[in-house]
Amino acid sequence: MFIIRIWNYLRGYAIIIVKGLKIERFINLAVVNNIYIWDIEKLDYTTVQAKIGLENFRRLRDIVRKTDSSVSILSKRGFPFIIRNIRRRRLFYFSLFLICVFIYAMSSFVWMIEITGAKDIDNENILRCLYNEGLKEGSWKGRLDIRHIENRVLINMPELSWIGIQIKGTKAIVEVVEKSEGPPLISRTDACDIVAAKDGVITKLLVLSGDPLVKDGDSVRKGQKLVTGTILRENLEPRQIHSLAKVSARTWYEDAEEIPLQQIEFKPTGKVARQYKLKLLDKELSRKRSVNFKDFNEYIEERYLISLGDYVFPIKLVEYRFEELEPRLKTLMVDEAKDKCTERLNARIKLRIPEDAVILDRKIDYYTDKKSVKAKISVEVLEDIGVKQKIN
Repeated sequence: MFIIRIWNYLRGYAIIIVKGLKIERFINLAVVNNIYIWDIEKLDYTTVQAKIGLENFRRLRDIVRKTDSSVSILSKRGFPFIIRNIRRRRLFYFSLFLICVFIYAMSSFVWMIEITGAKDIDNENILRCLYNEGLKEGSWKGRLDIRHIENRVLINMPELSWIGIQIKGTKAIVEVVEKSEGPPLISRTDACDIVAAKDGVITKLLVLSGDPLVKDGDSVRKGQKLVTGTILRENLEPRQIHSLAKVSARTWYEDAEEIPLQQIEFKPTGKVARQYKLKLLDKELSRKRSVNFKDFNEYIEERYLISLGDYVFPIKLVEYRFEELEPRLKTLMVDEAKDKCTERLNARIKLRIPEDAVILDRKIDYYTDKKSVKAKISVEVLEDIGVKQKIN
């Protein structure tokens, strides 16, 4: 039965509506005359719906006359009608075919580069380095040697400790890990001294190897040698070792800020202007017009017009939004200015103090005159200031 239905689909069939008072006789006569009818569905007392092969449809004329029935075609199905439909709309299907070929060809290129993990390094610098190594918007994926590009980027950007590039669809996802700022690593087999990373007052010196040159309570300067790896003993040859020590010291961090009491603030007026541009690859198809605002904020948003999951194509809609600003003179109260000074100083000083340091004291002094409020912060912390320095 299944094979017969496939055969009928390949040859074509019609869905027909049969109406009359002798429906059962109509069906019986069709069977007697070897006319195959299937999927017979009774719609009401005098109407049925069924399917019949096209070659058998004309053979129903005698049966229709004998049973005083009427037959109408509801629809035609099957492979021949698909071909006929394609022939009628050949231009449409040819265009659709060309679009599919174009999309397939375009999917063989990288049209978007996404960078994650960069904090202190500008993404533009990474993109520029990738561009020099052959990874850019419009690169053919078949020519990209990902491992080679990763190695070359690490060589050309020593501030990176790791980079991973993954191609997904038409996207290149670039993940980077920056090198942490700190003293260079020294092998345990290399002889080294311990020097002060910054000025401070020693509170506790714990030497595991090497000879101490300072003691608790001593004030030291940045770069001063604290523990030497050159061992000198009477009646023995000098030798050099790898020094190890923990140097706890009190250190101080200072910063200053000034806030004018008279300030000009720019407030939005509520007026907004928008411009839209089409962008193909990196080229805008039209120029940006001037804006009739004297002072304004500009916001730019780019959206890919064709995006299917990891597959994006290089046609973007760029929206420029301009928000008009109006300058206003604002007079700050002294307490407001002090609060701003405190907020800025605390934020900046926090970036300079190591995370493992212990804050012992924090003091902010304020100086006020008719024009501004000045503030100076001083933070005393306890931290390890010992760093290794290789012996030349």
